Amino acid sequence: MSEAIQGYKPRQFTITSLEGRTIDITNSILSVDYFEDILSPSIYVIANCINKYSIVSGLPIRGGEKVEVEIDTGSGDFKFLGEKESLRIYKVAGQEGTRMSESFTLMITSQENMTNEISRCGRKYTGKISESVKDILTNDLGTTKFLDENIEESANPYKYYGAMRKPFNVLEWLCPKSMSARAGETDPEPKEIPSEKEEAKGTMGFFFYENREGFNFKSIDKLTELVGSATEESVFRYNYTGKIIKAAQLDNRYKIIDYHFDRNIDVRASLRFGMFTNQTFLFNVDDNTVTRYNYNMDEEVGNKKMTKQDGLSVPPELNEKFSRIHVRATDNGVTASGGGTENSGRSPADVAKANARYNLMFTQALNILVPCNVSLKVGDVIHCEFSEMDSGRSREPDKEISGRYLIRELRHHLSQGQSTTSLKLMRDSYGLN
Repeated sequence: MSEAIQGYKPRQFTITSLEGRTIDITNSILSVDYFEDILSPSIYVIANCINKYSIVSGLPIRGGEKVEVEIDTGSGDFKFLGEKESLRIYKVAGQEGTRMSESFTLMITSQENMTNEISRCGRKYTGKISESVKDILTNDLGTTKFLDENIEESANPYKYYGAMRKPFNVLEWLCPKSMSARAGETDPEPKEIPSEKEEAKGTMGFFFYENREGFNFKSIDKLTELVGSATEESVFRYNYTGKIIKAAQLDNRYKIIDYHFDRNIDVRASLRFGMFTNQTFLFNVDDNTVTRYNYNMDEEVGNKKMTKQDGLSVPPELNEKFSRIHVRATDNGVTASGGGTENSGRSPADVAKANARYNLMFTQALNILVPCNVSLKVGDVIHCEFSEMDSGRSREPDKEISGRYLIRELRHHLSQGQSTTSLKLMRDSYGLN
């Protein structure tokens, strides 16, 4: 195995009780698993421990204790130190004791995940959605754990009330309502004539998630354009040849140990979701008018995809008619008096666009296992190359499944002798770039 797989040197794993007592259990840690998910507003850590003393009862551990971690891996330092980055224990599981030792599992998350449970959004929010996101994080959740460049500016404003919901619930609720500045044309306003036909323009859809850099609010369009902390020159490039990885070779840290596809081609499911073409009837609850919107994904997404694939992967005859009809009511009645987009700031066509863009983004799901790389995080883009197989021999790169992928889920497994990174990847198109 490579150095990245074997490298594991725990330097610090301390727990500070609610009374201020600190103990170091570095030598009691068997393994640490760290999780990120682009669909989750929080990070999680699972630590398996064994000790000849009763730590859980002795400290004691009751939940809410501060945890600081620093581990030297073959790919860099994995650490959460200081008040801003510190973690909190929320659960102790699998506690077992014998005459000689005690084993248990610590379930750990970020401080903000705990604070979210006691926080509420009870105000009216106006202006661009991205500004509301910063407002909620700073004033309602009480955190500054985000970089300005990681809160992407949205193109559309939106007026709404928090309705005493938790901050994470509101922030995730705003994601499908947000339009990227890269989305193109603004939406048409519904006409006063009932059942008037309109074309829904542009794309919608953001993700709100936490990774090692803190909180992020980014559009699908921006993520697929190879941004985040990654640039074209710094994208990690992994390859799979089907050969056995030899030990202690530095080149092997960018080898794919194993892979399999969770999801690939399912045209029937895409048609049922209305991913390619859909029609939406919007009933305005304020003035009782109905507007019909037609949406064609191929025309609106264009080249805002992860690869240079021309068009979408669907036979032309299946893209000529609507595969799904949505019937929705507008939500402008609860945001301001008088209704209409001039009050709420939200276009009635957003629903049709958001559903289609999210479904397209999850077209492919690929799982890979690689040597541990703590520099990777969800929201980053990596390049994967797979060789075509010919009677067990690897040939030229497989141009269909190779290319750029977006990291959707991540797990770092850190333990003595085996440190690996498991990635769940996704992308919205096929082929090399």
